[in-house]
Amino acid sequence: MTENMFDTVLRKAGCERDETGLLRLPEGRTMTLYIAHDGTQLAVGKVMALKRDEALVETETVKGETFILSLEDLFAASVSGNGKSAGGRKAGFLD
Repeated sequence: MTENMFDTVLRKAGCERDETGLLRLPEGRTMTLYIAHDGTQLAVGKVMALKRDEALVETETVKGETFILSLEDLFAASVSGNGKSAGGRKAGFLD
């Protein structure tokens, strides 16, 4: 992924920088990053914060997991949620 494409993804997702320097998605919104390298694919889901340092992308998921990824290996991203807190539960799922 190019730097320009990555910056566009962050802007479209509504990311804002917090006091620690991480770019956080709005509450109620998460991102999935799609990575491929030498024929192996990986999807990192439920990303809530990111940080780009040169050619690396550090992610933080809602589960507290951290992934360090190569910007060069990223090829797509999807954003879930509308950036607003959902008011209820999804049908069939218990909290």
